[in-house]
Amino acid sequence: MRLVAMILSALCLTAVSTFAAVSAPPDPLIIVFYEEGCSSCAEMDDLLTGMMIDSPETAIARYEITQPGSFELLAKLAKTYQIEIPSIVPIVFVADDVVIGMGRTQEFALRNAIGDCLSAGCESPVARLPLSQLRADLPRLALFLVIFLAVAWFQLH
Repeated sequence: MRLVAMILSALCLTAVSTFAAVSAPPDPLIIVFYEEGCSSCAEMDDLLTGMMIDSPETAIARYEITQPGSFELLAKLAKTYQIEIPSIVPIVFVADDVVIGMGRTQEFALRNAIGDCLSAGCESPVARLPLSQLRADLPRLALFLVIFLAVAWFQLH
């Protein structure tokens, strides 16, 4: 009887974690690193807001570079994108592109990258991080565990 309770508890826990993983908000399409008081960052934010007016606000994730965890995320993304950690802000990750700084060239590159992303679809920069693959596989792993535990329970009874 104790084994049945343990198996049912494991099944419930697995189901809850699966639903939580499936219902989690989507990863952002654009990641922006900025610094308070940076005029280029404010200009970039205005540009992005105007470009994403018809898209959900969750499509953009903004990180103030001096806040805890922001620099660590920037370092991980820089490594994943195989670039040096930039020394200036703003830094924008979108699809396969990284736009550093703000000017006409960066605006053009950003418009192209976001346009391609919105028209053809693109993967979130967060999805490129190694931990994201585990998060993507979590529902399948949870389903496998549920099936395994159910088979084990039926074998014992």
